[in-house]
Amino acid sequence: MRITNVLAVLGLLALTACVSTRQPVQPDSLSHFQAALVDLNVQSTSALQAEYDWNYRNFKEQVKAENQLDPRPITLRFCGGDDFEWQWGDCGTDSSNLPVFKVIAESKYRLAKLNQMLIDYANFLILFNGANENTKKALEDSAEKIGASAKSIAATFGATLNEEKFGAFSTIGVNIVQQYLAKKQRDGMAAVMAEFHPGVVEYARLGSTAMKISAIGIEEEYNAENPRFTRKIPVEQDAAKRLALVEKLLALNEKTTPQLDILKSLSAAYEAIPPAHAGLMTALQSGYNPTLEELVAHIELIASIQERLEVSSDN
Repeated sequence: MRITNVLAVLGLLALTACVSTRQPVQPDSLSHFQAALVDLNVQSTSALQAEYDWNYRNFKEQVKAENQLDPRPITLRFCGGDDFEWQWGDCGTDSSNLPVFKVIAESKYRLAKLNQMLIDYANFLILFNGANENTKKALEDSAEKIGASAKSIAATFGATLNEEKFGAFSTIGVNIVQQYLAKKQRDGMAAVMAEFHPGVVEYARLGSTAMKISAIGIEEEYNAENPRFTRKIPVEQDAAKRLALVEKLLALNEKTTPQLDILKSLSAAYEAIPPAHAGLMTALQSGYNPTLEELVAHIELIASIQERLEVSSDN
């Protein structure tokens, strides 16, 4: 597992840690979780960039092959009263009418914000675990950053940032640090994390849903392109031309399947975050380090499929 940025954070932890009424938990428990989220960010960014590149190239190839092209889905519209507001396609259209490369780009943008906030949250936990009054300023800065990101992500995904759905992410900020410091000393680290857990569940759902939306776009594009070959293959009399059509269909299959596989793995990785977070809370209470095996396994699978996708895209 990669441990990018963990050493720097642990160095800060060593400087700020002090004795409280409850002993801080072993930092490895939290740093492993942080490292997994960093790795997920790297793998998801790389995978979605490869998906975007392939689908953009495929879109251009389709444009060359088609006699007619409806330009509306790739035209910017200015639909609102805001001078700076714009959108792709006709006003009021949903993402199903957009080119797939645009859907992938939107998912990549959303997930980048989501991933960074989850990483910031893990960094906050590491710092918070060893913090007290003397490190309150650093904690307040970290909490304020997470609070701003939570609001931005909710707006990006069209969600309402309420406490029932997002837990402590809906209220985290400068003014809440003192309250959580007192709660940690009284109830322990796991009790503080429990207040954030509903938000971890919801953010993971948003990430998984974004992957499912991208998969629907991939499937719709395949179903739109597939008939160009399946209609012609049975009636083509020239053997060489028929073989060429079959080879193109097989190539389309070979490029589509790893894309769906990687989106499925990404979706599963986001769905594995809440159990990993819950397991981390249990481990903190018991004194054992969590293995995070399911989350790490999904991330490693993403990397292996990504290699297959890159090979497929080069061919």
